[in-house]
Amino acid sequence: MQGFRVADSHDVDESPLQTAPFFGEIRLQRLRRDDVFHGTLDCVPMGPVSFNRTRWGARVSLQPLSEALQGYYLISLPTRGAAQVRQGGDLHQLVAHSPGVFSPVRAFSMEVHEGYDQLLIRVDSSLIADAWQGLTGRPLTAPLVFDISLPARPPLIQAWHGIVALAGIASALPLAGKARQFAQASLADALASLLLTQHAHNQQSALHADATFSASLRVVRQAEELMMRRLQAHVSVNELCIECGVSRRTLFAAFQSCHGVGPMTWLRERRFEAARGALQKPSRGGIRVADIALEYGFTHVGDFAGAYRRKFGEAPSQTLRRG
Repeated sequence: MQGFRVADSHDVDESPLQTAPFFGEIRLQRLRRDDVFHGTLDCVPMGPVSFNRTRWGARVSLQPLSEALQGYYLISLPTRGAAQVRQGGDLHQLVAHSPGVFSPVRAFSMEVHEGYDQLLIRVDSSLIADAWQGLTGRPLTAPLVFDISLPARPPLIQAWHGIVALAGIASALPLAGKARQFAQASLADALASLLLTQHAHNQQSALHADATFSASLRVVRQAEELMMRRLQAHVSVNELCIECGVSRRTLFAAFQSCHGVGPMTWLRERRFEAARGALQKPSRGGIRVADIALEYGFTHVGDFAGAYRRKFGEAPSQTLRRG
């Protein structure tokens, strides 16, 4: 962070004015008269993300004047000391190796101990909204709010350290070059993905539902491809399960989720459509309805004719004559 100092003050009233362009207005108060206050902010901008180091050198309390963050999220990665965050009736502790996330629309206040040192990652709300749409295929329709306290899992902490290391590499690239732009975009994508998939938030159930639906869709597509290749041959449920590598229960649940019917019902509908297409062809002289029915697996011609009439509003013989 050396060489990126944007705010530096020994005045507790002046310091919030210096940091306001980066984080908005805050109310800052020194809690112990004898503490030596020294507020500093180092900032490395990275497109929709910025990496910031904040220190105060004294025990202070702070609170956004708007009560909540406006248009951005903050990931706090403490490196030394401790801080307490109050949100509603809950109190959260921030210490080294125990990061936290601050979300827009959620009011909070914070008390920072002397010697507290942290890296703050500022993330534009628009980046999170775009990442959500890319992940789920749907726009974000309600504010996404993360739990402040993040799980202190070593792999997760290492992942955040990796994000910071990538930012360090990207910051050394020429500011206006394409390599810098590519690195910033990749960094933003990785950061948003890490937040959305690894940290608890109020729309996690929707994310899991989308993941389940995507898995179901893959199973259905595999089964559909096999059945369409074998419209004129016998296909069993067991064969479909083996092809897709799933149980009967999973296969039927996937089809119900995607089509509202089971796989055999879906296959029967496709065979009816194929039979109608064959009956409509004008070049098949001498062909009978029974021939078409048997070709597509309908062994009882009378049942086929009745179901065909109910489905298409005419007898198969009428379709054949018109063809």
